[in-house]
Amino acid sequence: MTRTQLRSLVAVFEAGSVAGAAHRLVVSAAAVSAAVASLEREVGVKLLERVGRGVRLTPAGEVLVDYARRIEGLEEEALVRVHELADAAGGVLRIGAVATVGEELLPRWLSVFRSARPKASVHLEVANKARLLERLRTHRLDLVIAGRPGHEAGLRIVATRPHELLLCAAAGWAREWFGPSLEVTPETASAVTWLVREEGSGTRASAEEVLSALDIHPPSLTIGSNLAIKRGVELGLGVAVLSSDLVAREREQGEILSLALGPLPSVRRWCLVVGPEGPPEPVRAFVAQLQAMGELEIPPALT
Repeated sequence: MTRTQLRSLVAVFEAGSVAGAAHRLVVSAAAVSAAVASLEREVGVKLLERVGRGVRLTPAGEVLVDYARRIEGLEEEALVRVHELADAAGGVLRIGAVATVGEELLPRWLSVFRSARPKASVHLEVANKARLLERLRTHRLDLVIAGRPGHEAGLRIVATRPHELLLCAAAGWAREWFGPSLEVTPETASAVTWLVREEGSGTRASAEEVLSALDIHPPSLTIGSNLAIKRGVELGLGVAVLSSDLVAREREQGEILSLALGPLPSVRRWCLVVGPEGPPEPVRAFVAQLQAMGELEIPPALT
C-alpha cells in the first residue's frame, strides 16, 4: 500500500465522491479512481460502493480508512518529534481544546508557557469534543482538553480542572421573565428559548441531559460558538447552559445570572487527555507548569 493510495481513499471518504476527492488532492478524478482501484486489487476486497451520485465505504473500507488516518497522523507526529530533537529547548505543543477552554483559558495558559519556553511552537485547534478525540486517536494532536472522554480505549486523563455548569440568563431579562425571586420551574424553563451548540459539542450534550432529566422540550436556537451564545444570553435571546469559566467576568459584573434548575448548577471537570503512548515532553512541561500555578489537579492514580 502506498501513501497515494491511502490518501486517495481517505479523501474519497471525506469528500463523499471521487470528484470531491480529486478537488481536495488537486489531481484528476481519473488519478483518484486509479489509486483506489489499485488499492482494492492489492487488498483483494471492494473498498467503495456507489450510492446515488456519490460513493460510500464498504465495511472493509471503513476499517482501512481508520488505519489510513492513523498512518497519516503517525507520519505527521514523527516529523514533529524529529524536528524537536533539533531544538530541544523549544519543542512543539499540538493541543486541541473545546471552545470554552480554547477561548477563555488557553490564551492565558499559553502566554505563561511561551514566557517560560519562548522557542516552543504551539499548534492549537479549537473544535468540538468528538472531532478532537478523533484527531488525538489518529495522532494529529498530542493533548486534548475537553469534557470527560468516556471509555474510549487507550486514552488517558493526565490532569483535570473543576468548573461548574450553569444555567445562564441576562440579569434584567431573567428578573422580567422569572420574577424578582428568580425561581425557575420546568414549566417556565420550557417556555423560553434555549441557546445550544451543534451536534457533537459537549456543551450541547450537557444541555440535552438537563432537558431530558426535566422531561421538557423548549424552543431552541443552535449557534456554533460559545462566545456567540454568551452574547445572545446577554442580549436576552434566551437561556443557555454554559461553563462557569466562560461567564466568570460577566457574573462578577452582574450582567449574567446563574439560575437554579433541576441538576444545575453542577460540578464538572475539564479533562486533559493524551493517547496511549503518553504525553510527549512539551505536553509534560505544559501540564507541570499549570499544576504549579494551581490551575490543574492531578488524578490520585497518577500521583
